[in-house]
Amino acid sequence: MSFDEMIMAAASRNHSRTVLALDLEGPDPARLVEKSQTILREVGNLICAVKINRQLILSLGLPKVADSVLKLAKTLSLPTIMDAKLNDVGHTNEFMARTYFDSGFDAIIASPVAGWENGLDGVFKAANTRGKGVLLLTYMSNPGAEAFYSLIGKQGSGEKPVFEILTELALEWKAQGIIVGATKPRVISRVRAIIGAALPIYCPGVGTQGGDAKEALNAGATYLIVGRTIYNAPSPNAAAKALQVQPVPP
Repeated sequence: MSFDEMIMAAASRNHSRTVLALDLEGPDPARLVEKSQTILREVGNLICAVKINRQLILSLGLPKVADSVLKLAKTLSLPTIMDAKLNDVGHTNEFMARTYFDSGFDAIIASPVAGWENGLDGVFKAANTRGKGVLLLTYMSNPGAEAFYSLIGKQGSGEKPVFEILTELALEWKAQGIIVGATKPRVISRVRAIIGAALPIYCPGVGTQGGDAKEALNAGATYLIVGRTIYNAPSPNAAAKALQVQPVPP
């Protein structure tokens, strides 16, 4: 089953468009594993995927994350996404992609700013040979992102915002999804207009960063990436359930 099929199946089964960003950190590895697994078990039937950033990887180490969190996610039939934001030269990007995929991740986030040749070409090769997914970051959720992603760049004989150029690259390179901050509904709408129904849009930044779930979905988001709003809540289950009512993607 491909990454797209896995996340669509989980979304349909759990009536949820929510990707849990399990970006916990802490000095006590045993407690961090326990907390991560507890939260995942508590909300596992209310989400459609799990995204892990480098906080958990650096706190626990990749083998421990694979043996605890990824293994549990698999038992819950939830696909896993590594938020690596790959943006290095080709051989480094490809090595990281291979390592994360072979450790059990089903998809990886990369930055198209690295370009194709000796940039992300090896990442897509590693993904395609393993049946994995690549999601491309075209607009981050933090306030400072606008300084770069909304810059006007040259493309051929014309000019357009950088995020539009990156979105078109995601289509050209046949990515499995696009990352756009939920804090920018206008950008989500523009990205959806460019790609039509060709790709899902994943939107981080809901809740703690100020993004509104309903606004993001109405603007064209397919999935919501939610972290602190769920795992820092008094009841992660209740916080995830509040997002569960959103209709699943077609």
